Amino acid sequence: MTYTEEKLSKIRLLSKHFKGFADYSRLLILYALLAGEKSVGDLVAETGLSQSGISNHLKCLKECDLLVDRQESKYVFYSIKDERTRQIIALAEDMLKDIAEERYQCLRY
Repeated sequence: MTYTEEKLSKIRLLSKHFKGFADYSRLLILYALLAGEKSVGDLVAETGLSQSGISNHLKCLKECDLLVDRQESKYVFYSIKDERTRQIIALAEDMLKDIAEERYQCLRY
């Protein structure tokens, strides 16, 4: 099967979008934000990640179009941009219920 340039472009965009979900630290951040918007300090306290690590991952999550930010005084608050992100996480959790533990703990990736 040969893919059109349009199809390849869509696949590249989808790959970039899912990059946000493909890292343990970024998933920690997304899970923290499921409860609502938070500042970097809030995320550091909740996840245990370093401030610089949080900042780098937030940049990636924004580039993946998963988060939005809001400036308030000297603080920036982050939140999930689209409700469907919550649905993707819920769907992935639901899929894990149907997969045996030894199958989804693939250590090759």
